[in-house]
Amino acid sequence: MKNFWDGELVGKKELLRLLTRDGKWLRWEGEKEDPDDPSKKPKAGCKDQVEEALLAALHSTNVVVLLGSGASFSAKNEGGPNAPGMGDLWHAVRDAVSEGNLVDHKEFDDLAKKVMGGLPQNDSEGKQKAGDIESLLSLCKMQIELLNIRAKNDPDFADGPWLDELIEFVRVAENTILGKVGFVGAGTDLPAQLAFLKKFARRSPEKPRVKLFTTNYDLCVETAGLRLGVVLIDGFSHSAEQRFNRDHFDHDIVRRAASGTKADYLDGVFHLYKLHGSVDWRRRSDEVVIRSVDAPGEDRKPVLIYPRSSKYQEAFGSPYLDMFAALQAALREPDTTLIVSGFGFADDHISAPIWSAIETNLSLRLVLCDRGFVEHQKLFDEDVQEIDLDLGGQRHYQSKIARLVQQGDTRITMLNGRFEDLADALPMISGKTDRQLLRDRLEKLREGDGA
Repeated sequence: MKNFWDGELVGKKELLRLLTRDGKWLRWEGEKEDPDDPSKKPKAGCKDQVEEALLAALHSTNVVVLLGSGASFSAKNEGGPNAPGMGDLWHAVRDAVSEGNLVDHKEFDDLAKKVMGGLPQNDSEGKQKAGDIESLLSLCKMQIELLNIRAKNDPDFADGPWLDELIEFVRVAENTILGKVGFVGAGTDLPAQLAFLKKFARRSPEKPRVKLFTTNYDLCVETAGLRLGVVLIDGFSHSAEQRFNRDHFDHDIVRRAASGTKADYLDGVFHLYKLHGSVDWRRRSDEVVIRSVDAPGEDRKPVLIYPRSSKYQEAFGSPYLDMFAALQAALREPDTTLIVSGFGFADDHISAPIWSAIETNLSLRLVLCDRGFVEHQKLFDEDVQEIDLDLGGQRHYQSKIARLVQQGDTRITMLNGRFEDLADALPMISGKTDRQLLRDRLEKLREGDGA
């Protein structure tokens, strides 16, 4: 069956649905009175409630944003490649491991069967369904660790070939994943990222900077920021070789006249924290993390937390630890709004701090948006004003948050929709600074010149 979202190529706020205290997903527009049916009373939609919540978010003292992989699906390259899902990564790794045997993928399938005990079933067309790449890589890593211990302690160790095969498999898998997530280029269309950043760039520079956290490795946010001319403070120095140092997050961008001492905070400045690393980060042999697009090598290893269930343990190394510490600290600040989109709460090392903040920070407001809360088949009938909440397919923390909404927790706004729909729904703050007006004029000139 066709997926509802496949036919919606651009973000539309009208596609958002709000979870009400009654356990209903309420449509954007209201239901009008039917003159031919006296029993049908008018019913308000969620439009006003959502717009009010989003406007309050824009004006909060502190704004924290968390974007997951779903936020990158809106980025498009004409003809591909585009942001991969977990299923795409399974098939990409399967093809890479069995590069010389794409008919039956024997090399990949034999290893996966040996590690996992079985393979995913085939679909109706005979193609293997995508398996759990996180689980497979996690089990491979566990076996490598155990075999390494045996190899050191057992003089008669006989599983050397199997250990070498596992190590090579993980190497190929990780390099394949690195290649798949590096899909953003000069021609990539980023409408949702541009709209999202543009609306938050108009916040008063006197307020704390928006803290933007993402689990994505790709460069969607950085590329959109470059096109808009906003500044992203991401922990790297401004030297010729950019090095990571967490102290750079304490820096800010100001404008100061040559003849005076007064500093004027620059508008459109964000803090960007990449919780799982980035495609353009490399760790040198001396453990220094630099920004580089060079091909990975022994002296420049990618800085990524690859899809594995053991991500929790890896998050305690630098620079990841610095990023997670910043997230926990940001969620404890008073008068804070947390906006979460495209994040499925599958990572407990991120989900647990969010839930802890909900429990302890009474001034924390949460706007949670994901397209997976409502089964897409139920969205085809646009005349349905309300859709019943179904917690059956939700993850643990998602279910707990939904139950809080039902219990009347007014701090939480829970929306079914995509990142691009949320970006479209965000209101534009009225009023622009002189610099923003100049930027708009210059942009219009460039468009007119065809530049």
